Amino acid sequence: MIRIVLADDHAVVREGLKHILEEHADLRVVAEVGTGDEVMRALSESPADVVVLDISMPGPGVFSVLERIKAEHPKARCVVLTMYAESQYAVRVLHAGAAGFLSKEQSADFLVEAIRKAHSGGVYVSPSLVELLATKMPGQQAGEPHEALSDRELEVLVRIGGGQSLKAIAADLSLSPKTVSTYHSRIRQKLGLRSDAELTRYVLDHHLTL
Repeated sequence: MIRIVLADDHAVVREGLKHILEEHADLRVVAEVGTGDEVMRALSESPADVVVLDISMPGPGVFSVLERIKAEHPKARCVVLTMYAESQYAVRVLHAGAAGFLSKEQSADFLVEAIRKAHSGGVYVSPSLVELLATKMPGQQAGEPHEALSDRELEVLVRIGGGQSLKAIAADLSLSPKTVSTYHSRIRQKLGLRSDAELTRYVLDHHLTL
């Protein structure tokens, strides 16, 4: 039996995923949660083998959650779901420790396959993602300027572009305001942005979100 935590901030999505997964005798949903913090609580209260993790939820972002799961629950494997293009975050998410990455537009069969593969110790990637990974291995030259940012810098960039204050970002990511301010300055320097208005425009123009 593969024990699963479903993490998505939309209850309707969670209910639909649960119904699909529990049609399979070897899959059992042991917890449903809507934020990154709730993921960690659920893993402490209900041991699970696989976390199906929406890339965009309130609270700590996907990179923070993946980091904490790896540190605190190393036996749990994560499959990340997104409604955005694979090219935006797939490489980063897999390098951050996810055992699978797929779009919500793909059929339920792919999700079941990804969960089983993750549970068996493998890593699930779609055929289109295999080609993407081959062209974006670590150490290769980045394309867009934001691709050269660290995972944490990207997370801060997207949150600032979404209108969050530095204080709110610090609270969500469990960082000090001074640390977030340092990230803020570093991001603007790396991207050559002179103001937060330009930063917000950059996020919108590149359709960045978490």
